[in-house]
Amino acid sequence: MCTDFLAPPPAGPATEPAVETEELVSIVVPFYNEQDSVRPLAEQIDGVMTAHGLPYELLLVNDGSEDQTWARITALAAENPAVVGIDLAGNYGQTLCLRAGFERARGAIVVAMDGDLQHDPAYLPQFVAYIREGYDMVSGAKAKRPEGRAHSLLANTAHKVISLLSGVQLEYFGATYKAYRRYLLRNVELLGDSHRFLGALVAQRGIRYREFPIEVRQRPFGASHYGLGKALVVVVDLVMLRFFLRYSRKPFRLFGVLGIVTLAVGLLATAGLLVGSVFFGVNISHRFPMEFIFSLFLIMSGIFLICFGLLAEIGTHAYYARRNRAPYVVRHELRAPSPTL
Repeated sequence: MCTDFLAPPPAGPATEPAVETEELVSIVVPFYNEQDSVRPLAEQIDGVMTAHGLPYELLLVNDGSEDQTWARITALAAENPAVVGIDLAGNYGQTLCLRAGFERARGAIVVAMDGDLQHDPAYLPQFVAYIREGYDMVSGAKAKRPEGRAHSLLANTAHKVISLLSGVQLEYFGATYKAYRRYLLRNVELLGDSHRFLGALVAQRGIRYREFPIEVRQRPFGASHYGLGKALVVVVDLVMLRFFLRYSRKPFRLFGVLGIVTLAVGLLATAGLLVGSVFFGVNISHRFPMEFIFSLFLIMSGIFLICFGLLAEIGTHAYYARRNRAPYVVRHELRAPSPTL
């Protein structure tokens, strides 16, 4: 089933020029110890893009692999000028791999894929076609899952929870296989494992987005790293997603309100006990010792939350005032000289 959503356009990106027919398409693929997948995937992508006359650059990001992944990326970059090799100085995870590729992409359309050959490059022209129709983001939703029923049930539940928390009506959030207009990615701070929620982080900005069904292939090499442990991590990340979407730029709205409410309850409870002690002879130490201690605890907690919210607000302003430090280090970058586009 295809889903199509139209939200009010944002004030900033709406002024971007329309996508031209022959604009460059940047394809970003992260790899970690997937030496056997590098060449087959690159050749499949080249075949599809060439057959459809789509100019492209292929950014292959090596996430500190311990096998021959970088050597094979280097060989491809020497053979094909469209291949850009990015070698990270360490293992940073898929999120920062994608971020490194996004920040070096030159195309007006950016497509993200996994490097395990599960994502079929045959869908690339469809992604590009939808973007050129006027959509800002296009997402591939699994029409059929190669995993078992238990894994599928867990994944479906997670997607529904993400949709509920983010307010974004996508059927499938987790897949990397998505296409974006590049300007949508300029101010998205990808950290931790937030690539799972990139669709929600981008779509909640108020843009036109669409899903269409894709068939996900079996992995020809290696095994999936997703299991119960990864599912628990996703649950934790969901809490972070909710906070990021609602309060990342205004943390005092959360901690300040909680602090004021907590402080007010504590002050009222303390005042009530003190009034009872002074005017009605209530012996607090004998009748309400724990209540009095708890009311003082609420006062201290409220003050702490308010102070924490103020510090978080100051830190947020400082962070967004100087976002010029990358959370990763690039050891090598291979890019063939290119003519002016």
